[in-house]
Amino acid sequence: MTSALAWLAAPQLDPVAAVQPALPGRAGERYDGLLGRTPDGGLVPVDLLAGPEGRAGALRAAVPPGAALARCTAVWVHTGRLCPDRPDVVVGAGRRLHTTVVVHRQHLAVSDVVHLGGVPTTTPLRTAVDLLCFASEPVAVAGTCALLLAGLEEPLVQEVLGRPGRRAPVRRATALLAVAGDAAGRRRS
Repeated sequence: MTSALAWLAAPQLDPVAAVQPALPGRAGERYDGLLGRTPDGGLVPVDLLAGPEGRAGALRAAVPPGAALARCTAVWVHTGRLCPDRPDVVVGAGRRLHTTVVVHRQHLAVSDVVHLGGVPTTTPLRTAVDLLCFASEPVAVAGTCALLLAGLEEPLVQEVLGRPGRRAPVRRATALLAVAGDAAGRRRS
């Protein structure tokens, strides 16, 4: 093509290989289904968001040292559903963090954390228990339903909630688990 008609040539876009800020110039690629949104407001190629490791890896920079992705963010990592506006992390009760993510301070056992894509994330079981005990009712039911549909066993969650010595709101959590279990059962059939 001659230089006089060079303006007709399609612009060459730089490929997106990692999380990038949601810039106005990338809106078309998001609408075309090439880029997906992450909880920290970034955009990433949708093929990286196809599995839990890729979703967790997209949030690597948002997780402070000693923290783990939790609650709605962990649901998004495990299932691909319920992408929150800001990442949630959990840290030990005595830790202080200065960060832009939502921080929850709770006891965090090593067995409650799984590393996905090199990023510490609460297990589906711990995520469901946290949601049922502490999240708003709609979020708790939707998140737990998503985890149940992804393979989490409802009796296992019930057993953890029924353990002696739990100081969390067990009655509320048990009632919400029943609602989430019913919703998951309706979606399966």
